[in-house]
Amino acid sequence: MLDLALSDKNVFFWWPDAQGNAPEPSTIHSQLTRFTLDPAEPDLDLAEPEVLQPASSEFYRVDDRFASQPYRHCFFDMLDPALGTDFPAIAPNLGGGYPLYNALGHLDLATRKTEVYFPGRTHMVQEPVLIPRHGSTEEGDGYLLVLVNNYAAMSSELHLVDTKDFTKPKAVIMLPVRLRHGLHGNWVESEAKSSAGAAAV
Repeated sequence: MLDLALSDKNVFFWWPDAQGNAPEPSTIHSQLTRFTLDPAEPDLDLAEPEVLQPASSEFYRVDDRFASQPYRHCFFDMLDPALGTDFPAIAPNLGGGYPLYNALGHLDLATRKTEVYFPGRTHMVQEPVLIPRHGSTEEGDGYLLVLVNNYAAMSSELHLVDTKDFTKPKAVIMLPVRLRHGLHGNWVESEAKSSAGAAAV
């Protein structure tokens, strides 16, 4: 099985194709989609993919301790206008860009239910990272740490969300500087860093 974000349009709309074409950003809808492959099939024809989560979403994360194994919990950014984001109020501060993701999602693949964390009416989220709960070996048990852009205050915030109590923050840290969009990070436990350093000596 292969799970990935799938859209019928170029999600990197700021990079036109070779013919100069770029989709209108508001028409892009990316979904968590599963392809099931059978390597024993002689022609490797793909079965019809399965949409695992219908919301417009991106930046899927699993518990890194279970990477490359069957997983149950998936965390991601999502865009849901029905949550109450005040798009007209923040549009001037977006600098002409299209609003990206206004919430975090937690999909439980065993139940197919999705929990949503909505940070606020003027907030957009960046890519989350999962911090495993200290001492826990349960998949997906921990905290999501996410950088949040507050477009009313034009400030940056760090939100910490407990995966066991997903709809409200455990902590909100107001940063003294405004950070631009950044992508792709991982959480590494200090114990893991220490043991890696010792092994390298």
